[in-house]
Amino acid sequence: MAVLVTGATGLLGQAIAKSFAADGAQLRLVGRSTERLRQIYGANCSAIAWNPAEADFPREALTDVTVAYHLMGEPIGGRWTKAKKARIVISRVTSAHKLAQAMAGSPCRLVSASSYALYPGRRNEVYDDKIRPAEKGTFLQSTIRAWENAAMSAAAGGGMATVIRFGNVCSPDGYPKRLVPSFKHGMGFIVGDGNQIVPIVDIDDAVAMMRWVADRHIDGVINCVSPQLPRFHEVAETIAQTVAKPIRLRIPDWLARPILGGSADCSLRSYDMRPARALAEGFSFRYAGPRAILGRALLPHMRPGSPRAAH
Repeated sequence: MAVLVTGATGLLGQAIAKSFAADGAQLRLVGRSTERLRQIYGANCSAIAWNPAEADFPREALTDVTVAYHLMGEPIGGRWTKAKKARIVISRVTSAHKLAQAMAGSPCRLVSASSYALYPGRRNEVYDDKIRPAEKGTFLQSTIRAWENAAMSAAAGGGMATVIRFGNVCSPDGYPKRLVPSFKHGMGFIVGDGNQIVPIVDIDDAVAMMRWVADRHIDGVINCVSPQLPRFHEVAETIAQTVAKPIRLRIPDWLARPILGGSADCSLRSYDMRPARALAEGFSFRYAGPRAILGRALLPHMRPGSPRAAH
């Protein structure tokens, strides 16, 4: 029996694929470039090139697959041009729809990524797994809603599907890596008022949950986020402590939006997101404290002699 991973060159894709590889599982690895896949996993890996904008998903790739992890997606950072928006939609919605179509009648389970950015991110609101935001929303919210719907269509006709709404996945190559260079150069900053809640989860817990939902046959939507969440100023303070540089700047909302581009809401809004279903179903987070999670992610950036971020 085999495990299929789309987006196998990305952060989560590599993490889940390597987890199964360590167990000796047979892997089918899907990405835009077989060359890149073989650079990562070796010349003898089962590499499948797929561009969802141009082709249906190859049904033969699902032969003997018990679980398919759908983790591909165009990065949302940067300026949202018309072409960028199209790539965001195709890489998520179109790809999920085509994969679900290919799985029709298959006993395979689809486990698809989703994002905390589906939630409106308003102060003093709590977001658990049962909340489904109103149909109207931003471009990103509408895209994520369509992404989830496309993935869940794999459950039609007796199929099985799970959608995991991830917070920011923390690791040395994940969150908050992109923030670190500014802090290292003495330009540490707090964006907005700094009190917005940042949804985070350690990458090891993200991988564990992806495997757990498949093993436990968890259908539907589930949040993947730490039970304890920091505010942005706590994230900034942890980075500053790690690199031993002060926070010098406060960037107001009106200035942050043009700097951050279309994904500004992900940094400026407050996402008090709860893993209610995971905890109720018995999932155990290995890393729950924000300082421990951020400290593990920031360890490669720690300056000699600086105090340890996680304790």
